[in-house]
Amino acid sequence: MSDRVSQKVVLFVLALAMAGLAFAEELVLNERPAGSVKWKVRSEDPEKGYCPAEGSVSGVNPPNFIWRIQDGLVWEVECCRDKSFEQVEYRAKDIEYNVHCPTRVFEPGKYSWRYRGKNAKGDYTNWSQIRTFTIAENATKMPMPPREELLSRIPKTHPRLFVRPENMDHLRELAKGPLKDKYDELVENCEEILADPPPTEEPPTYPEGTESGGEEWRKIWWGNRTYTIKALNSAATLAFTRLLGGQEKYGLEARRILMECAKWDPKGSTGYRYNDEAGMPYNYYFSRTYTFVNDLLSEKDKRICRKVMKIRGDEMYAHLNPRHLWRPYASHSNRAWHFLGEIGVAFIGEVEGADEWVWFAMNVFYNVYPVWSDNDGGWHEGMSYWSSYQSRFTWWAVSYTHLRAHETSLHLVCRLLLE
Repeated sequence: MSDRVSQKVVLFVLALAMAGLAFAEELVLNERPAGSVKWKVRSEDPEKGYCPAEGSVSGVNPPNFIWRIQDGLVWEVECCRDKSFEQVEYRAKDIEYNVHCPTRVFEPGKYSWRYRGKNAKGDYTNWSQIRTFTIAENATKMPMPPREELLSRIPKTHPRLFVRPENMDHLRELAKGPLKDKYDELVENCEEILADPPPTEEPPTYPEGTESGGEEWRKIWWGNRTYTIKALNSAATLAFTRLLGGQEKYGLEARRILMECAKWDPKGSTGYRYNDEAGMPYNYYFSRTYTFVNDLLSEKDKRICRKVMKIRGDEMYAHLNPRHLWRPYASHSNRAWHFLGEIGVAFIGEVEGADEWVWFAMNVFYNVYPVWSDNDGGWHEGMSYWSSYQSRFTWWAVSYTHLRAHETSLHLVCRLLLE
């Protein structure tokens, strides 16, 4: 090979190497500052911002780490006592979402943190800027259990929401004794439902040309919500009361309503993206009925229900993830995330992806909820909204924690069904 040819080969190899280096350098962390957090009606939802923020004091221990979404990456977080990162105090790798809550508490005091991303090829971005924060001495201790531990707490059998299978005998005793008045209210309500069953035909979609926000639109928008609640809350009430008292007629009617509603188009008039005010209650009341009446469902019934909730759950998850972890101020989404978690609890192990729905909901709870007014917990759009949303959040909290059977838990379930 001549010297000139050899020189060309070397130059070609160098050019390839430089091209590869330039390509590798394209994997750069997006550290654009967060947008305004001022609430603007009907505008793009504001961004949460990087947490812990520079110079902030964390009121929870461990702190919640939040950073900007960047597609195609998994994440690594490091935390140390100074800015050198020569001695890392805490490190977590292969984080799925753009948020992270550690599994252990930290010693109070000053810390610095940074993060970086990794693509599917194993290439890393640059490290983020370093942010320094303080964990208060009196910070609330709230470590997030590992994924496997959290998901393992969900019963393998039914019921799974609000009550556990092993607690049913005790709840039945309460229904006969200290909480008989509440149980009698449920029975009375069930008898009224049997005497005048709710309609179960699929509600209508908006006629072509309907003006969004207009009076005709509003009648269907809100009307489909109340229609859906009447049908499926009736089914859930019948199913739960039958669990307590054994009335087969309640269970059979609950099953009938459930299976009639299962015929509705998952992306039709009660679809989450088509009308979330109808879609959200459909999803959680359907899930409650499914778990309460599960022993009366045939395998064919269960397959139908699972197919329906696979479509509906995936639609909610696709809308919320990852957007809600960086833009968590959307009003309706602050109900939808824990309703998705409730669906996941009911169908985990039976519907593909249900475990991810639960895990996503738990990451919202531990890292970005409640978002308004920071550590104070916020009031959002006024006291009425605050009260309403905290009440609904309680459903999720009780659904997931599966408190040991006691009077308070039964009292709460009765109140939710009788609302």
